[in-house]
Amino acid sequence: MDPGSFKTFDEKYYTLVAKRRGLFQSDSALLDDIETKAYVKRQALTHGKTFFKDFGKSMVKMGKIGVLTGQAGEIRKHCDFVN
Repeated sequence: MDPGSFKTFDEKYYTLVAKRRGLFQSDSALLDDIETKAYVKRQALTHGKTFFKDFGKSMVKMGKIGVLTGQAGEIRKHCDFVN
């Protein structure tokens, strides 16, 4: 999500994050880590040349995360802490 193109899903997100104009705290946090900061800067400078390819890879990777169900998992009352 970015305020510059709120109706579309595009690479402009990184340009805004690089300027510290993201919407969420998690957007700013991308600039606090050396690896994610380099990625944000690279995407901003190349106008998101690999944005959609990288996004697709990320979705596949996230889809492989095992979801705990039933007694194996829990719904946290406070997301920072195990119940």
